[in-house]
Amino acid sequence: MHAGLAYAPIVAAVRPLLAKMTEMSGLTQLGRLMADPRLPTMAPTDNPELDRTQMFEAVARLVERHAPAVFFIDDLHWADRGTIELVHYLGRNTQNVLTLAAYRPGEANPTLDDLATTVRRDGTELSLAPLTDDDVARIAHNLLGEAPEPRFLEDVTQRAKGVPLFVTALVQGGFQAVPTIVRDVVLGRLQRLDEPERRLLETVAVAGEAATDAVLRAVSDAPAALRTLIVDGLVVERPVARAMTYRVAHPLYAEVTYAEMTLSERRALHAAVLAAIEQTDPDDTLALAPHYREAGSLADPVRAVAVMAEAGWRALAVRAAEEAVRYLEAAMELAEPELQPDLLDGIGRAHMNLGDMDAATAAWTTGMRLADRLGLDKALAVLRFRLAMLDSERLDSAMANSQLWTQLRDIPLESPEIAIQSIIYTLRHGTLDDVRALSASLSDWIGPGHPAHARAVAHFGQAVCLLIDQKFKPALVHAQNAVTQAKRCEAELPFYAQYFQLFLSALSALNGDVAMSIDCARETVSAGTLVELPSLKCFEHYALSFGYYLAGDLANALAEIDTGVAVAKESGMPRSISRVLAFRAFVLAEQGKLAEATAALAEAERSYRSPEQSLVEVVALASTAIALYDNKPLPSIPFDASQTYSDPVATMLRMLFAGLCGLNNGQSSPAAECAASLREFDQAAALMIAIADRLDGVRLHDADLLARTADAFDGMGAPLLAAQARLEQYEFSKSAPALPQVLEVFDKAGAAHWANRARRLARTLGVRVRAPSRDGPLTVRESDVVRLLGAGLSNADIAARLFLSGRTVETHLRNSYAKLGLTTRVALARWAAENL
Repeated sequence: MHAGLAYAPIVAAVRPLLAKMTEMSGLTQLGRLMADPRLPTMAPTDNPELDRTQMFEAVARLVERHAPAVFFIDDLHWADRGTIELVHYLGRNTQNVLTLAAYRPGEANPTLDDLATTVRRDGTELSLAPLTDDDVARIAHNLLGEAPEPRFLEDVTQRAKGVPLFVTALVQGGFQAVPTIVRDVVLGRLQRLDEPERRLLETVAVAGEAATDAVLRAVSDAPAALRTLIVDGLVVERPVARAMTYRVAHPLYAEVTYAEMTLSERRALHAAVLAAIEQTDPDDTLALAPHYREAGSLADPVRAVAVMAEAGWRALAVRAAEEAVRYLEAAMELAEPELQPDLLDGIGRAHMNLGDMDAATAAWTTGMRLADRLGLDKALAVLRFRLAMLDSERLDSAMANSQLWTQLRDIPLESPEIAIQSIIYTLRHGTLDDVRALSASLSDWIGPGHPAHARAVAHFGQAVCLLIDQKFKPALVHAQNAVTQAKRCEAELPFYAQYFQLFLSALSALNGDVAMSIDCARETVSAGTLVELPSLKCFEHYALSFGYYLAGDLANALAEIDTGVAVAKESGMPRSISRVLAFRAFVLAEQGKLAEATAALAEAERSYRSPEQSLVEVVALASTAIALYDNKPLPSIPFDASQTYSDPVATMLRMLFAGLCGLNNGQSSPAAECAASLREFDQAAALMIAIADRLDGVRLHDADLLARTADAFDGMGAPLLAAQARLEQYEFSKSAPALPQVLEVFDKAGAAHWANRARRLARTLGVRVRAPSRDGPLTVRESDVVRLLGAGLSNADIAARLFLSGRTVETHLRNSYAKLGLTTRVALARWAAENL
């Protein structure tokens, strides 16, 4: 605003200094710069250069009288010539004064360029790197007064590329087009370009990722203009293999350049770019697709449909759902009717991934009607299955489940993706014989002549059958093979690897490898949302929470399941809500929070009114744990050993707690029956054997068996279960050589019931143990997270350091803010510095 006012920033800086002065000697020449009643009015002489030098010297003496000092001027690129020259004078002619000026290079300002050259020779010039992503997050947090929504922060980070002015403008502008101040800054620079440079910059902006040397030569032969743009910092060049690629140096410069073109200009350039790509690399679908979408009527419609449809399917495979919708819908506008049902299938799947179930329903309904009218039986069957599947997920009714089962019988299994879903829903709503028959029909896909994703599905089907037959070790082998094959096609089809890793997570825990169970679940959570099955959007958090529980980390287990609850409620899927709430109730019971556990269990039971066996098991686990710790009778929830496959780990733990609850109430038969049932399984897994041994050890008061069981749990990486068995051993042997260590496990885990029980035994046996911890308001894990935040780590860094998911870190921070009554990251960091 003051660029046209001579010396305006200098006057603003030194006027307050002059006001404090009582001795004006040596400063009279300041009257040439500003008015002050203590200064004489200085008429210009016939030597303006001398007048100016004397005024510069007066400013220097005034500044020196306040030394040591820093004289700092920002945005020097907007200053007038006189200001720049005065800054230069101060830098060379003052003692004990650091003259510091910040400027943005690339502006047309010859005087500033001369100063920069001098400073590089005689002073110090620092090239500032862009702000880091963590810096951007902190600025956004401070501007908003709260942590920014992740998607919004990602948008700001990607578009601003670390430029503070752009960060501030984008944060304050919210989700919008280019903010006015950013547009004006960029246009100011673009308008100084000559016509050839401006046209070439437009071409690079339109070409985007396709701006190779070959494409630019085909569209615009202006090598001198390209060199000018590179030297001025508006375009960057980068070698890729033997080719050279070009990009507009900053995303917002590209946005403004593109927005300033007319629609017809943009379409013409898109058409020229796609023609060049078709000549140089016609198989590069990802490079061609955006230009076919934007070229409009200037592109061949048949070719446009093929390219955009392929780009849409690829985007869907890697969960770029919004991009998938854009490409598939654009292809729909041009496609022949017989191609449209398949495109609508993809559009519906993309909307489902975005959480918009109504849009998914609308797309599939439209596709189904079109397929029916055109007699496209295969497409019709798939779309009917999609709708039935979605209704079964969200309507919570026996009728919806029945309709889904009817559709399953008609669905063609040619697609491995459909085959996976058929197995899952047959497990839910069909008979075990139906599952076996389905798995057998896929067994031929295991052979090496089939693609990796088909082999992965076939191995998964075999693992499911073996799990149904309670052959847990062979099931683990097939699950591992399924993951191995799925990872070979993970880049194109990530759903397979992620779903099979969830399956492997449960089998790993069952077979005594808790660390592998956690790793599989954590990798799935880190990868993001699963596309094909809405209920699995939170199941990954359930699986990871279960792993944390087995590892004795109740704080992380609760934080992860809280994330699962939030995801489930956001998706509105009754099955998901019921499952995660029931497991939350179980974890709360283990922490001794029985009132909260009971409330969570009641909400879980209300959430899903058409239960299936897997939900029965986790609800039974929670209710049995609450009964055990509340000294209540064993809940009478029927157990069906043939349904063990539905949620095997929850089933095993349910049997453990049922046996313990029965013994707690003076009934030995539940423990004996559960132990006998576990031992009857063909090729019983390690976790099953250990649970059976523990139940028998408690029932028979066999301290030696409990000692061996505790060792077995320790070997699995399940320290909490090991400590429980060890405590039971000590209660029967009346000898507790490692009771302090056992108590430490309980205290660290936050297992209140077991910690109190260990202290009672210590008092009985006269063993000295430390008193209960009187820590502050945060849990151990919350303290760990907040301590690292105070050390300056980002959420992503904290997650990596503590081996947590990003959502879990966010949950711990959210809980910490609430407990401490704080609202900003800065305040929480200050609290950490003072208290941790």
